[in-house]
Amino acid sequence: WTIGKLPVWSFGLLLLMIPVGLSAVSLLLTKKFGRESLSDCTEISLADGEFLPVYLGYFFVAVGVNEDLTMLVVFVIVFIFTFLSQTQYFNPILLLFGYHYYHITTKNGTKIFVIKKSGVARKASELSIENLRRINDTTFIERR
Repeated sequence: WTIGKLPVWSFGLLLLMIPVGLSAVSLLLTKKFGRESLSDCTEISLADGEFLPVYLGYFFVAVGVNEDLTMLVVFVIVFIFTFLSQTQYFNPILLLFGYHYYHITTKNGTKIFVIKKSGVARKASELSIENLRRINDTTFIERR
């Protein structure tokens, strides 16, 4: 099997590299975001596995659709729900780059979503991050 002049396996590899490359570019762009710091947290919870079932559900729905029009309608509906629910900040590919996702409550009671690189943080009282970049009012990413 070939697609154009490419064997199917190389075309599949190319399709797999597109989201990985776009994720790497998005990480480079976060260096331009506003700087923040975080300390004195009251609560922290790891959210790495929280969104994976949702993304796997999207995958299985996509595999089960045979018609182009049906796939387009399903894609648009999933896109709208994902956008409105703010889960678009969870990118499973960032897990491959060594990032972890956290729900954090600050000393003021504000709940924020932090994307942090390095080992898993366990204690809120010991958490201090100096190199945060603001994605929006409630989402931050650690960048050095």
